Amino acid sequence: MNFLRAAVYRFRRQIALATVFTILYAAGLHWLGFNWTSSMPYHMVWIEYGKQPELGDLIIYHYTGTPLPAYGYINGVRFFKRAAGLAGDEIRVEGREVFVRGQSIGVAKSKTSDGQTLDLVKPGAIPTGFVFAQGESTDAFDSRYAQSGLVPADRIIGVAHVIF
Repeated sequence: MNFLRAAVYRFRRQIALATVFTILYAAGLHWLGFNWTSSMPYHMVWIEYGKQPELGDLIIYHYTGTPLPAYGYINGVRFFKRAAGLAGDEIRVEGREVFVRGQSIGVAKSKTSDGQTLDLVKPGAIPTGFVFAQGESTDAFDSRYAQSGLVPADRIIGVAHVIF
């Protein structure tokens, strides 16, 4: 009988620990964002859900561009970039260099690493309800490319605050 009581006690304790771990893990995935790509130098951020970005804010959003499954770019995947342009800001393209608000965003590549053609964003004013998203790496797949596109404001999850 003591053996059974001890086994039940251990089992209940393990269930309690597993429950606490699961809740903390789920909360972490909800409120924390993780990045292990080279497009941004930050690896963990706290997400301020529902907040629309101001110029220069880090943003987390659901990708809505052209699906490129070989790279993991499928609709709904979370992307982490900087809001480099807001509605009304002017996009200018000179050769393959993209400018927003007169600031160089970078030179866009002409092809992906596996040879797919990359088209440039169209010049002009950023329409209402959209944000120009910029990665901090020259290799970032961001709004410089038509395939990635401007980010619809309703796809922005929130503003990100760097933890590390």
